[in-house]
Amino acid sequence: MTQAVLVAHSYLTKTVELIFDFFKSIDESRKRRKIVKQTIRELSSLNDKELTDIGISRSDILHIAHSKNPNLKGWV
Repeated sequence: MTQAVLVAHSYLTKTVELIFDFFKSIDESRKRRKIVKQTIRELSSLNDKELTDIGISRSDILHIAHSKNPNLKGWV
């Protein structure tokens, strides 16, 4: 009987962990999309001269926003 309880507990624990990980990944995706949108919005608000001053062109904005560059942490 004890063995059955332990096995059931193990399966329940793993199921709860999987559900938790699923919702955690959804939340992380939502946060990442928010950061990407904010980066696009902020870089798009700059004029061409300001973009040139920081070394990017308007066509680079989407690539920069979707890259995981730790140097852009100050932007968002």
